[in-house]
Amino acid sequence: MKKKLIALTMLAAIAISAVACGTKEASQNQEIDPGNNESAVNPWRDCTEDEAYQYAPNGFSAPEAATNVRWSLMEAGDDNTLPGTMVQMSFDLDGVAMNARQQAVAGEEIVDISGMYYDWTASDEGTLNNWGEGHMPYKSYRYKGDDGCVDVICWFDIELGYAYSLSAQATDLDGFDIVAVAEQMYDPEKQVGAHIPDDSTSVELDEYSNNSINGYSEDAAPSIDISGCDTFTQIVDSKLTKGMGYANVSLLNDDVLLVSSGTFDDMEFGINAIDAAVFAYDKDGVPCELGKICSAGTAYPITVKDGYLYTGSNHWICKWAVADGKISIMEKAAVLYDSEGNGTYYYESEDGGDYSSMDSAEAEKIFDDLVGEMMDGEKVVFDTVDK
Repeated sequence: MKKKLIALTMLAAIAISAVACGTKEASQNQEIDPGNNESAVNPWRDCTEDEAYQYAPNGFSAPEAATNVRWSLMEAGDDNTLPGTMVQMSFDLDGVAMNARQQAVAGEEIVDISGMYYDWTASDEGTLNNWGEGHMPYKSYRYKGDDGCVDVICWFDIELGYAYSLSAQATDLDGFDIVAVAEQMYDPEKQVGAHIPDDSTSVELDEYSNNSINGYSEDAAPSIDISGCDTFTQIVDSKLTKGMGYANVSLLNDDVLLVSSGTFDDMEFGINAIDAAVFAYDKDGVPCELGKICSAGTAYPITVKDGYLYTGSNHWICKWAVADGKISIMEKAAVLYDSEGNGTYYYESEDGGDYSSMDSAEAEKIFDDLVGEMMDGEKVVFDTVDK
């Protein structure tokens, strides 16, 4: 169940683009269609809360005092291209009409998906309680005019790639605290991993073990039957479907083909991916699969440096290489945070050493080194299949 939940999250997290704050109001009945980026009237369809959760894990719930709660979806045009499906929850709270949204996006910055375009008369920023273990930053905006008042707050989960927004409209919002409402919407039961037993450090650490990461990779990256293919080109031409990505990469002693379930545009360096099935030529010159790799969100696209592949998340960084005919985690560092936000670091290596008793400070240094290597590496640029 854990693998399936994480896989749903990562599939949802392959996203591109987002709606930025503007200067003109957009009503809730006139939106931008995320599938084709063209104007469309009433692109939403009603849904249940359970259906919304299937499209957007790590979601929210209505505050306890909310009334007239309604759920809806604006579906992406293609499951493998983005932005992803947007989930919307509308409700009333103390006479204020409110609208909350969640959508998988790319990048590492807070973006505005509220669909509200005004000349904002005030803005603020801070950190939300509850969300992101109390460390998730937000930006908020207020418009106050003769025609009424509008508040918007936006926040972003950098690890899983989800953007959130909450908007409020009323004749007068003086004394209204939209930040407090956003915090009330946090639902621990809807967070990824909420139902994974966590009664001990060993169980928590297992989420970031090599076996678990290999399991996440197996679920996230595509499974492809390459029988009958004699070259990488034949795999790309005959086995891949629209929206999938592919890239050729040179590792230490092998030239490999990476095939991803989908791609996203980081808006800076090009088309990237967070999962891949890895193929190479065997000793007979025939393509074979070496295994699968993945990151946990679009903030950590696959990179390559000095013949090694890198994937990561906010909690772990992996360094991959081909060994004994398969793609393997050569080094991995992970961190666990306690309720106070204090991190304990761990390290594993395939060099044959026992690092189970390594001091946390020493493991933290290796963690930082691996992050540095990943960030100094080149983001693997993928081509997206369009057929």
